[in-house]
Amino acid sequence: MATDGRIPWIPGAGLKAAAIGTVALLAVASTAATGPQAAYSPPTAARPCALRATPGTAMSEGFPDRAARGVGSEFAPSTGRVRALTLFIDFSDAPAPYSASERYAEFFPAVQQWFDRGSYGKLHYESTPVMRYIRMPRPFSSYGIGRGYGWDAHTAMMRDLLSVADRDIDFRGYDLVNILVTPNAGPPADEAVLSVTWTGASAATTDDGARLDRVSLIYGHDQSGSRVLGHENGHAFGLPDLYASDDFQRTDTLAGQWDSMSLDWGLGGDLLAWHKWRLGWLDDTQIACASVRGEWTYALRAVSLAGGRKAVVVPYGRTRAYVIEARQASGNDAEACREGVLVYQVRTDIDSGAGPVTVRDAHPTSSACDFSSGSFNSLNDAPFRVGEVFNDPAAGLTVRVLGRDSAGEWEVRVTRH
Repeated sequence: MATDGRIPWIPGAGLKAAAIGTVALLAVASTAATGPQAAYSPPTAARPCALRATPGTAMSEGFPDRAARGVGSEFAPSTGRVRALTLFIDFSDAPAPYSASERYAEFFPAVQQWFDRGSYGKLHYESTPVMRYIRMPRPFSSYGIGRGYGWDAHTAMMRDLLSVADRDIDFRGYDLVNILVTPNAGPPADEAVLSVTWTGASAATTDDGARLDRVSLIYGHDQSGSRVLGHENGHAFGLPDLYASDDFQRTDTLAGQWDSMSLDWGLGGDLLAWHKWRLGWLDDTQIACASVRGEWTYALRAVSLAGGRKAVVVPYGRTRAYVIEARQASGNDAEACREGVLVYQVRTDIDSGAGPVTVRDAHPTSSACDFSSGSFNSLNDAPFRVGEVFNDPAAGLTVRVLGRDSAGEWEVRVTRH
C-alpha cells in the first residue's frame, strides 16, 4: 500500500520521529529531517556488499553502522520473539459496528503466518490483544485525522488513549503497538487510506514509563486485507516505502508488486531478498557478493522458499547496488503470475517514498495479470527467463539466465566488466 514517509523533528525529543502513513492514489510530500549529519561510513571489508545507510536519508535502504533494532532503539527487533500489543479503539461519533474479536480476525493469525513464512521462522510474532474496544474521550472528528496527518494529531490521540487505558492496560514489555481503529472512523479506504506507522520518538509515556514510540494504526477496510498491517509493521522494523510519494502512478515503474513495502495488494506478497537480508532473515552465506571484476555462475533458490542461495549483490559506487534474485509462485508469493530472475537497483541515498528500489523490466513493452491491480501491472512480467539477458553498461554489469534445474533453482551468469 502506498505510504507517506515523513520525518519531522520533534523539539526536545532528541530523536527523529518517522511517520509512515498510508495514502490513496494521490501524492503526499515527503520531508527529510534537518540537523547535524554523520559522516558516511563505507561497508566493512568483510561485508563489502552490505552498503551502509546514508546519513540524512529517510529510512535509508543501507545497513546501519550500529544496532538500530531492539530495546531503546528506533526500530523493533526483526528476529526472535517480537511482542505486539494489539488494541482496538472507537469514538462517540464512530462507535464500533461489530466486536473486537471480529476486527482482530481480519488480521490474525494471517499477519503472524505471513511473517513466519517470510522470515523462514526467524521472526516469531506474538500479538497480545486486549479484546474490547477502548472508547476514546473525544469524537473522531476532533482529531483532524486525514491523509498524511501530522505528529500533533498523533500525539493528541496517543495521550488521550493513555488517559482512558493506562490504568487498566500494562504497556510494558512490548516491541510495538498495533491500534486497530474501528473501520467506520473516517472515509472508506477506497477514498482515503489513513493507515500509518510512527517510529523513533515517543508520542506519549505511561505512568510506569512505557513509551508509545513504535505504533501502527490501521483504519478502514483496505483492499490489501491483512497485508496492510504487515506493511505498516514493516516500517516498525525499519523498511521504507518503495512507492512514489510525489506521483503515485510512477510506482508502477519502481518496484511494482514485487515487495509488500511497495504495493501490499495485488500479486507479489513477499519481501525482496535485500529487505530480508537487512532484517536478519537471510545470513551472509546466502548472499553472493560480486564486488570485483570477474564472471561467476550461481544457482538461486526462490526468495519464497527456505534455504539455498538467495541473491547476488553487485555494488557500484558507495550508495548503489544491483540485486539479482529468483521469484516463483509459492509461499508469500503464491499469487505471482510470472516466475524468473528479478533484477533491481537499490539506492541507499534515496528517501522512503522517493524510489529507493527500481525493478528492471525484462519485458518493458508488455504487462501481465492485468486483473490484479488496476493500472499497476507493467512490472508483473519483469523477471528474466531462460536465455534472457540484462545489461547495464554504465554499471559494468551483465546478467544472463542460463537455465532452471530439476529442483527449480535458476542458474545465472553474472559478469562484472
